[in-house]
Amino acid sequence: MVVDGTYPSARFTSLTSYDVKGAPIDSLADYKIAPSQGSRNPFSDPNAGTNSAQHKYKVTLKAGVAPGSGGNTLAGTSMSAASGVGILALRIYVPDRTSDPAGSVPLPALSVHRKDGSVRSISTCAKADSTQGPAGPLVGFLRKLVQDNAPPGGFEGCGKSSVQSPGFAIPNKASGLFPNPYNKYLCTPISHETGRVAVIRGKAPTFPNTQLGQSVLTKTQLRYWSLCQNQWQLPYPSSSCAADFQTALSKDGRYTFVVSTPQDRPANATTTNRVTWLSWGPTNVSSILLFRNMLPAADFHNAVQDVGKGENPASVMGDYFPTITYCTKAEFEKGGPDACPAS
Repeated sequence: MVVDGTYPSARFTSLTSYDVKGAPIDSLADYKIAPSQGSRNPFSDPNAGTNSAQHKYKVTLKAGVAPGSGGNTLAGTSMSAASGVGILALRIYVPDRTSDPAGSVPLPALSVHRKDGSVRSISTCAKADSTQGPAGPLVGFLRKLVQDNAPPGGFEGCGKSSVQSPGFAIPNKASGLFPNPYNKYLCTPISHETGRVAVIRGKAPTFPNTQLGQSVLTKTQLRYWSLCQNQWQLPYPSSSCAADFQTALSKDGRYTFVVSTPQDRPANATTTNRVTWLSWGPTNVSSILLFRNMLPAADFHNAVQDVGKGENPASVMGDYFPTITYCTKAEFEKGGPDACPAS
């Protein structure tokens, strides 16, 4: 399969191949995708300009090649795979224009090239969001894949759910959930009770704020980070999320998140008070918080990616490790985040 595309105007993009069980096979991040002849890659070339007509690339997905083979080649499912089915995912994070999830460029053209020389084009959806929603052509297919292949319990090893001693940890498994290979995760279950809020705090890594016109090549600590509240049931839908650029920060670059139901939201949990509020979502199912770090700089050593097997994430990440605690709505309204000291 040949992917004939245009680099989007966005913070990040990638192409990742997955097997039928949702496990990644091979991946190419934006800066690794070589441009076509006469084009330039805006994710690696500071002189690429803004003319999308000169931002073209071609990537070939092949069966029978080893992952990481180099060039603009992605490994696909093995020819000996029982199902022969694989999935190719195009990701686009933080498009410059939020109204256009494709990043202000057409979706890539796809074509299948066979050994006999024949070529078959695959029709492209008219809009990047046409697969979203309950009526989208891929939603039912992907949901069934996750439900059939995700391990029992889904994310495993997700920290402590105890209200007395909550905490984030690195999940042992995220298989069957189509993970982004360029993200690393911390997660923790959270426990709902009427009148109670969860408070998450930490130091925010720097990032290229492309929404304010910064170049994606700006020297920063991470390419992207976010905190999301998810339902702990397949396929782990997100109830609410805040990306880095949507997160209120204090003068010293620290964040405070409050997670609650709308009726339990403290009156002072507002961006004016440097607090980012996340909706709890349904309270009749268990919930899980996911903290993402993407593509840390070589000289930044406090990312989730720096935590080795068996190491304590808090010790490695230092101030950049997110702490979590609980307090009541009334306590937060009276004393702000300091009324909810982290354990």
